Amino acid sequence: MTDLHVYEKPHISATQLMMAGKCLEQYRRRYVLGERIPPGIAAIIGRGMHRGAETNFKQKIESFRDLPPADIVDAAVAAFEEETDGGEYQLSDDEAIRGARVVVAEAKDTTAKLAKCHAQQQAPDYQPVAVEHTSRILFPQATHDLLAITDLRDDQDRVVDFKTAARKPPAKDVDESVQLTIYAAAFQVENGRPPAEVRLDTVTKTKTPARHVLTSTRDEHDYRALLARANAMLGTVETLTNDGRDCWPAAAVGQWWCSSRWCGYWRTCPHVNSERVAAAK
Repeated sequence: MTDLHVYEKPHISATQLMMAGKCLEQYRRRYVLGERIPPGIAAIIGRGMHRGAETNFKQKIESFRDLPPADIVDAAVAAFEEETDGGEYQLSDDEAIRGARVVVAEAKDTTAKLAKCHAQQQAPDYQPVAVEHTSRILFPQATHDLLAITDLRDDQDRVVDFKTAARKPPAKDVDESVQLTIYAAAFQVENGRPPAEVRLDTVTKTKTPARHVLTSTRDEHDYRALLARANAMLGTVETLTNDGRDCWPAAAVGQWWCSSRWCGYWRTCPHVNSERVAAAK
């Protein structure tokens, strides 16, 4: 791979790439205007799960042993409580009807169950060599580089993205994951070889949490597609910014992420009609 290099300058991330692809107006609100919206409960559950995994894997690099499941659960729940105790979270319309106390209590229990599933089913499969590893990848001729924060690299040269989800992810998700392509590109840059495998390792928030592993690979064709996507996104953002518009193109009508449940900017979005806004309050 000759056209990606490690170098530090302003960056974009997988989150920014995916957000801009879904809705440029959402991107404008978050990254151009800097309007931060409190996370939803589902996101906080995921962050708690990640903290439990991170706590375990960081010490496992040297110990070669997993922490007791109870310790991993405690770390995950503590992270969940850090975010919810201050009230800095956002409820969906359905959650607001049920009440914050009930929703948060149920979510805390879900976090504990998911962390236990991680400890018992995911953690034993990996001997980490790097956890939450940060890389910066230069895109030549672009204004920004690319930031990658890889969940896990293990001793089998696998790069892993851990997720929580409501249901089992479809097989195509691992092949289409921009995040995993970025993880693989960062691995290639730093090691001079591709990762042996990219993994999407998901625990579902079902009554009994279950683990689902999807695997794939990445090559030069994926990296070229990533460069094209990033360059197109940066060019579009630069054009719209220089044009000085106070309203950018929005998600196509009917997309699931364009709703009060999935977008914190929905209620104040200029692309949403006033009757729907009023009905959402």
